[in-house]
Amino acid sequence: MSRERVSREERMSEIQAKLEAGVREIFESGKYEEYISTMSKFPHYSINNCILIVSQCPEASHVCGFKKWQTDFNRVVNKHEHGIMIIAPITYKADVDEPVFDAENHPVIDSSGKQVTEKVTREFQGFRPAYVFDVSQTSGEPLPTLANMLSGGVDDFETMRDVLIAVSPVPISFEEISGGANGYYSPAGQCIVVRKDMSQLQTIKTMIHEIAHATLGHGGKEDKWDRETKEVQAESVAYWVAQMLGLDTSEYSFGYISGWSKDREVTELKENLDLIKTTADKITSDLERELSKKVDKSETIEAESEEQSQGPRKKVR
Repeated sequence: MSRERVSREERMSEIQAKLEAGVREIFESGKYEEYISTMSKFPHYSINNCILIVSQCPEASHVCGFKKWQTDFNRVVNKHEHGIMIIAPITYKADVDEPVFDAENHPVIDSSGKQVTEKVTREFQGFRPAYVFDVSQTSGEPLPTLANMLSGGVDDFETMRDVLIAVSPVPISFEEISGGANGYYSPAGQCIVVRKDMSQLQTIKTMIHEIAHATLGHGGKEDKWDRETKEVQAESVAYWVAQMLGLDTSEYSFGYISGWSKDREVTELKENLDLIKTTADKITSDLERELSKKVDKSETIEAESEEQSQGPRKKVR
């Protein structure tokens, strides 16, 4: 085995150790909201890379490779900045000894009674360390964000309510609810009910939370989670999406997270993080698509209205 290969495997073992420590840190440090907030900014990165990013740079907000900052965002990495280590897929070739078989698929045996082998070059998939840089380590043009589409007014509330209804996997209705619940998702009825007459912000937050339950498939045939875990998942997804939308998240509280995670294996915690990320990324992607449709439609209406206000153009003879 080459020295380069050994070095890469040693570094990958080091990264794996960082991943396991990072998972524990996320749930037990008392900074769950901070970590989730940071991870929400990386929809195109795997859960492993999200964990590596937040464990090395908790304040990161947008990361890219050195060249991508230049080509995609017209920004450059500042001098003397150190990259954030992540893992990237790699394809490599290696010579391996494989047994030789005859035309009838019988093993070929040499004079000493051992099976004959031959060296064959095969292609393998693996991972290698790679480096990215946070936007705070770069200079250049400003970045567009989903939150820029919303400014917090009544018009934005109506737009946000409409797009949430559009992306919800089940119908949403607004009704009076007895008891203290702000809303609920009914797996049997395949619907979401949200309490009427709440504040705009609470209405949006409740809608996101219940959409999370529905998207996660809670209460369905393949639901394997206990009630407490389902609430952790839904509330984490809601917080994640709210962060992406630029909503006020100060009322979210995850003080119970360390107690919930205390006796759980790292694999289960990581599985939950992966599920939370995948679900939040899907909802956010759907919201971006619907919001873009709204923006395009609004711009078209404005253009048509302006054209009509100017009246028909007179023909010049």
